Amino acid sequence: MHAGRDGLLAAGILGVACLVLHLDFISCVSQPIYGTVNMSVTLYTSGSIPIKDIMWRKKKDKVVEWDEELLKPRAYPPFVDRVHLDVTSGNLTIFNLTSSDEEDYEVELSSITDTKFTLYVIEPLPFPTLNCTFTAENITVRCRIPENYSSHINLIKYSWNCFSEQCQNSTNSSEVSIKRESDLSQEIQCIISNPLSKQASSLVLATCVPDNSRHSFVIIAAVLFVVILAMFVWLYKRDFLKCGGERDRTEKEAINDRNSDPTSRLHPTP
Repeated sequence: MHAGRDGLLAAGILGVACLVLHLDFISCVSQPIYGTVNMSVTLYTSGSIPIKDIMWRKKKDKVVEWDEELLKPRAYPPFVDRVHLDVTSGNLTIFNLTSSDEEDYEVELSSITDTKFTLYVIEPLPFPTLNCTFTAENITVRCRIPENYSSHINLIKYSWNCFSEQCQNSTNSSEVSIKRESDLSQEIQCIISNPLSKQASSLVLATCVPDNSRHSFVIIAAVLFVVILAMFVWLYKRDFLKCGGERDRTEKEAINDRNSDPTSRLHPTP
């Protein structure tokens, strides 16, 4: 009876979500911790008991250790010069995070397993890209993550910011549909986020729909240009042929006149 009471007391001291196995060993449910590549992250212990020795492990490999006989903590590869151990609280800070640091960690304080962590190392979020299509009734805007980004896609959530209720009802969806009858001068924004950061991109809905008046003007102008050009060519050919015919007729009449004039035979034209 006393042992059970002592075990519950120890669990309360060392934190929530810990399962008491016996008086000198407490196994805690692993806590998810997120860090950004090239940045730092701190793994916090409960820090509620007097500490005589500390041992941090990544899986079964030692990360850093300390006891009262050591002048300073001893780190192990690949964490040498990349970690800081607070010997008062047992908290561990890892610097210059890499994807290879992602793993399960646990700490022993005074030979008692205090807390377990699962560390996720995430690349910085990129800006999303927006594209859109339209039908007779709706405009569909899609939010996409660049194809070269693949860091924990499952942790990314989507949200939208716009004037339409359809945005507000699009819970964690990568696309949204807006009625074409809406105010197309409004801006729509897609926000992607993970446990560490968020990024956003936006566009104006009017850019999704062609400007019919402008396109019509271009088409009409092109048609008029072709018609005018065709008329010019036709008139040019008609005048050319007309002038050529009149010249030929004039030359023929002049020849006939010379042939019919008797004097022209006596005095031929030089």
